[in-house]
Amino acid sequence: MMKIFIYKLLAILVGFYIIFQLTIGLVLKDIKNSISNYSSEENILFVKEKIREELKNGLSKDKILSPEDAKLIKNFYFKIKKEIENSK
Repeated sequence: MMKIFIYKLLAILVGFYIIFQLTIGLVLKDIKNSISNYSSEENILFVKEKIREELKNGLSKDKILSPEDAKLIKNFYFKIKKEIENSK
């Protein structure tokens, strides 16, 4: 009687483990692979070069910001400045 219970329990545990590995385990493996891909040295160098290229392109332009963006940044700057002055 006890032997059958142990066999059934082991079969259920193995079944849960297999289902877990086929569902959640695969998702976790994909997430781990994508994190390791982003943190690889060649990907970091690619991102650095892309940032440098975009900065050079931005500096070569006459105007970097659109008038709407400039207005938003100006308003944000004044709001932060006001809060800093009020905190003193």
